Amino acid sequence: MRARKEGYGARSVYKLEEIQRRFGVLKRGDRVLDIGAAPGSWSQLAARIVGENGAVFAVDLTPMDALTQIGVITTITGDVFSPEILGVLEGHGPFDAIISDAAPRTTGNRSVDTARSAELVDRAISLCYSLLVPRGNLVAKVFQGGEEQRLLAELKTRFGSARMVKPQASRNESFETFLVAIGFRGRPDRFEA
Repeated sequence: MRARKEGYGARSVYKLEEIQRRFGVLKRGDRVLDIGAAPGSWSQLAARIVGENGAVFAVDLTPMDALTQIGVITTITGDVFSPEILGVLEGHGPFDAIISDAAPRTTGNRSVDTARSAELVDRAISLCYSLLVPRGNLVAKVFQGGEEQRLLAELKTRFGSARMVKPQASRNESFETFLVAIGFRGRPDRFEA
């Protein structure tokens, strides 16, 4: 109820709000890519943070008509990992931050669901090479089930810092956690001397 009263599409906004407060992943004027954006509360918060000189690109399989009225938000309906959508995003990038509250369609089988969630994060990490600026930031939800430690270790090799965070806004019974990575180091070939 609180989220709706404050004009947000879902209470998940408070998870990003806490992450933002703690880590400052978004700044005024940033260009932000929101993966799995529906119903749009993360995009709404990102738009408020980046302001009129920033831009938010919200991508989801579900249309997000309510977001089209917010000037700095561009909605894209489709699979963010498809060649067509990637081509569109590359034309609008690079981005200062990639954020993702995306979750797979759940089956009720925790091991299947956690594996699918980890795969989404793996794919989001792979997008960093073509869509994230050097020193950019990444926030991604992952279901806890074993893969989150591997993903965190991988992020630590690709970003200046990375950590796992369970925001207070997450329900106690939820097995979601968030990976927060700051300071993208760029493509691996940029590390070579």
